[in-house]
Amino acid sequence: MEHTHKNIFVDELSTHWKFTAVAVIVSGLIISILKLTIFPDASPETEDLFEGFFISHLFFAALTPASLLAKYKKSVWLGVIVAIITSSLTCTLSDIVLPYIGGLALGYDMHFHVCIIEEPALSWFFIITGAVLGYILSFSVRKLSRYTHGLHIFLSSTAAGMYLITYGVSVISIKALIFLPILIFSVLIPCVMNDIGVPSYIVSINSNGKANKRELLDEIHHEHHDHHH
Repeated sequence: MEHTHKNIFVDELSTHWKFTAVAVIVSGLIISILKLTIFPDASPETEDLFEGFFISHLFFAALTPASLLAKYKKSVWLGVIVAIITSSLTCTLSDIVLPYIGGLALGYDMHFHVCIIEEPALSWFFIITGAVLGYILSFSVRKLSRYTHGLHIFLSSTAAGMYLITYGVSVISIKALIFLPILIFSVLIPCVMNDIGVPSYIVSINSNGKANKRELLDEIHHEHHDHHH
């Protein structure tokens, strides 16, 4: 797909939505199997599993934008700080806030549980570690963000799904099927914004001139994708 540069965020959404839908469906199948076999009822084990996926999601969500910003904007503090801020916000949005709102809208008895507030030490340790490691690895691992973004999407899908079954949603219901597009939306927007939307915007506003901006966005686009995604 040709990169138009008119709106990099819209370009990325149009590229990623199919990939995100597949990730959500695969993680949904995994969660459904777990729910029907190992965890038939909500329990401390399902909550622990959700928190494990969420913490892993925080790590890779911080690593990805830090690696892009480190490559195209050489200020270490800018990349690390932006990655910390965006990952903490977008992960909470995709894994908790949007699924919570969607669950309430469909009539589920949801419970609001924000890990970065209720388990701050563990959450912020993984966020900061991911951001710092992303900066360091960006100089030795070629096209790092391409691989971490895919894992980020899968972890986000699984964390959001685990949140749903832990705090209210049944996997065997018509409502659960209706919830799939809500879940895709919940994962797609924040993850693309975090991984490439915000970093690309920061790089573009710091570029010197229109030609330099176009060149930088081309480089970021190809860093993050194969020629055909």
